Amino acid sequence: MLRRFETYALDARTDRRAPPAVPGLEMVLRACPDHIPEVEFNVVGWNRSDAPVHVVWEHAFASVEAYRRYMVHPYHAAVIDRFVLSDSPERVVVDDAFGAGLFGYRCEGAPFRLERGLRRVVLLRVDRGVDEARVRRFTGALERAAGEPSELVLSVVAANSLGGAWFDGVTPVGPPPRWTHVWEQGFASWPALGAYRAGGSTLAEVERAGGDGWATWSSGVVRTVAELVYDVDGSGV
Repeated sequence: MLRRFETYALDARTDRRAPPAVPGLEMVLRACPDHIPEVEFNVVGWNRSDAPVHVVWEHAFASVEAYRRYMVHPYHAAVIDRFVLSDSPERVVVDDAFGAGLFGYRCEGAPFRLERGLRRVVLLRVDRGVDEARVRRFTGALERAAGEPSELVLSVVAANSLGGAWFDGVTPVGPPPRWTHVWEQGFASWPALGAYRAGGSTLAEVERAGGDGWATWSSGVVRTVAELVYDVDGSGV
């Protein structure tokens, strides 16, 4: 399966409350599976982190072939692109300055499935000079973190293989993506996330220490991190 995210920062001149602008964008993204059956696990969230991103759109595709059908579907070109392409007069977003306009990974099944609650996506920038064995040990430690601490009910880590292969899901296009790995987390609620952040687990202590904490705990594997946080209301599962 191809797990995929798009994020959007809103144009400062756009009034979120005024239709058909931003509500229109949210509506067409939520309705995507009704028109493109290849789109699965469709969720639209409003980011609550400090990252310069407003809308997070998460979804998945059963195969590369399904993804390619989505890319050329008329609903994609005629409806979604109205709100996001730079040459559209109805555009309500600005160019990606965060380096996470599109990212994702391949996986078996749907380990990221979260029926409702809170999704936290941690974007990792792994030093490209680190050997693969060290990277695998580090990402394996993150995946095993689910349930330890108890508030973390879901933990999936993968290389950002779609960030540089957005066109067909396979072929790299342009420079390597800024964020090399994706760490998806799931929490039952906002209080659960708060309890995790204030708790005594190794991961919580690492995160509270910021960049120095990550560099020390990962033995120099991770250079920097960023996060996206949003509600999952169950409508896309």
